[in-house]
Amino acid sequence: MTTDGILITIDGRPALRFERRYRHPIERVWRAVSDPAEMGRWFPSEVKGDRAVGARLVFDDDAQRAADRAAGEPTRDDGGPMFEGTVVVYDPPHVFSFTWGGELIRLELRADGDHTLLLFTQILSHRSVAARNGAGWHSCLAELDRLLDEPRREDADDEDGSDGMAVFDDYLDRMGPPLGTPTGDGAVTWERASHVPPERVRAVTSEPGERQAWGADGRAGDPQRWDIEATDHGSVFRLTVADIGADAERAAEWHALLVQLDMYLAAGQLIPADHSRWVAAYAAVL
Repeated sequence: MTTDGILITIDGRPALRFERRYRHPIERVWRAVSDPAEMGRWFPSEVKGDRAVGARLVFDDDAQRAADRAAGEPTRDDGGPMFEGTVVVYDPPHVFSFTWGGELIRLELRADGDHTLLLFTQILSHRSVAARNGAGWHSCLAELDRLLDEPRREDADDEDGSDGMAVFDDYLDRMGPPLGTPTGDGAVTWERASHVPPERVRAVTSEPGERQAWGADGRAGDPQRWDIEATDHGSVFRLTVADIGADAERAAEWHALLVQLDMYLAAGQLIPADHSRWVAAYAAVL
């Protein structure tokens, strides 16, 4: 059984893949990954809608966000739109696949004697979201593990004994957002994506109070250009910072700030990222 997610490519698109093996027949695991009440115990939102090909789904995460806030944990920024999706495949008890915002989720079950193998795949909207999404699904699937294999304990840690930030750090190390690209004139450009609309990205990257909230106020004097575009399910933005040259420390600081920006856009909180983990990588490319 593969506990950690891996980053793969499917039809030219980045995707996350997790594997789980459960000591239950396929019918039991199918209920856990398709029944609305059971999905609500491990999926990051309630999945409302008919289980039929072409049916519209609504992903309502209000209850989960309230629980996360009460526990002092990061959660999606308030005020964002509910995600919607469409059922793509519904083949009981083998495949449940649906769009989730701009991404595709596939839950595939294979009988393995009296046990069941789960292949969980998410085709991503953009390479830059892999680490955050990977850490999130890692935690969600830990809840599914508990649902199927042992009673849920409210004080239980993740199955590997680590906390959520340790899991996120691991995914950052293994599949973190790509390095910025030197432009040849001393500047570096980064490309990132978010589920939030362009106007929200413009606000948090231009208003002093918002920039302070994700830690960028100390770099206000750096010559920078933000190019922000709408997508079908959010936005893609590019940051170009001039005059970096061979300064790996400065490039790594901006890389870390963009990790913080991504989490701020997703969760509405400042979650510090240590830039030192990327200094050597930038020294090799600048």
